[in-house]
Amino acid sequence: MSSMLVVARTYAQAIFDIAVEQKNINKWKSVLDLFSEISLNRLVQSLFFRCLEPKRLSDIFIAICEDYQKKQVDTFSKNIIYIMAENNRLLLLPIVFKEFTYLCSIYVHTVEIEIISAWPLKYNQLKKITDIMAKRLSKTVNPVHKVDKDILAGVIIRIGDTVIDGSIRGRIFRLNHVLQS
Repeated sequence: MSSMLVVARTYAQAIFDIAVEQKNINKWKSVLDLFSEISLNRLVQSLFFRCLEPKRLSDIFIAICEDYQKKQVDTFSKNIIYIMAENNRLLLLPIVFKEFTYLCSIYVHTVEIEIISAWPLKYNQLKKITDIMAKRLSKTVNPVHKVDKDILAGVIIRIGDTVIDGSIRGRIFRLNHVLQS
């Protein structure tokens, strides 16, 4: 697991704990969504690589957020930005948001699964996969379908860190690995 992912998860978990304590998960989700969206902007990202002191960088980022949403960023949210800027972690905001969303889904017993196929799946195929995964995970499943022609055929299912690879590309890779051993 990437060290950046571990760091992002740590921030996400800390923010999630605050959100649960404050009983305000949706507010934090929208704040992190805003921070994530703004941090993905190329001009904003270029700010992250400038030699600005963390306080100045935080103030600029917060000002951009406030201008974008036309309202003040609350103190807790500002503190998150200050801490992340101090540790040069503002580029991790999209990953923090994704991990926070994952924690939220676990909290409400819903999990998002990513279903990747070489071709668009029909409704009944998606429903069958969703039903099987819901039964297997004992949770409500929110499927996200993506098409990737590189997998040739079959399906890849991602649930958080878990990957179920039923693709032809995956089988060829595993066969190649076995033959080279």
